Amino acid sequence: MSFAQIEMDSAELERVLFRLVPIAIAIVVAVLIFIYRKKKANERMLAMQQAAAQLGWTFAAKPPMNYIAGLDRFTLFNQGHSKQILNMMYGEANGIKTAVFDYVYTTGSGKNATTHYQSVVYLEPPNINLPYFSLRPESLMSKVFSAFGYQDIDFGQRPAFSKEYLLRGQDEQGIRGVFNDSLLTFYEGYQGICTDAGGNQIILFRANTRFPTEQIQPYVGLALSLLNFFPR
Repeated sequence: MSFAQIEMDSAELERVLFRLVPIAIAIVVAVLIFIYRKKKANERMLAMQQAAAQLGWTFAAKPPMNYIAGLDRFTLFNQGHSKQILNMMYGEANGIKTAVFDYVYTTGSGKNATTHYQSVVYLEPPNINLPYFSLRPESLMSKVFSAFGYQDIDFGQRPAFSKEYLLRGQDEQGIRGVFNDSLLTFYEGYQGICTDAGGNQIILFRANTRFPTEQIQPYVGLALSLLNFFPR
């Protein structure tokens, strides 16, 4: 082999390595991210399992989406794809069927995909029958949509609530009957709280927030206190 051929082979090898090194680095980074996420997910599962045991509740690491009947009626569970319920703990609180779980879903696809992680408190009180509604903190985009006729049930006598929240539902008259002054005051005092409700099912959460296990009982307590303001 001539010196020129050796030089050519060496240059070609450098070009191949130049192309392969970034790919190898990307693979290593992806593997490390996967391992890290797997580790954090396992830590979350164990923490939720321990919290369930402390409350004397039952734990299910990955129950099916239909484990709680009727979730598909609510706004939170009707967006995105690749939906999962994880780390469900369930039992009774103050005699009311209660569950706390992580909800994961994805919006968009490919490079534009975003995965959302959400903690949820679910209550199923037996003596309540609510019209279906969705309550969210008002955003700039929802205000723009409202200007073009997008539904937002406002209360003229409570401008603070109307400014902070987007309230929607088909039975507007029934929803207005539910949102008495006491309930409006409750939400004004807990800005950022989201609620989906209907029938005897109530779902409380903060958007894109997965709360730590030490906050489970306070959030369950907040959801239970909300019940005091709904008409029976």
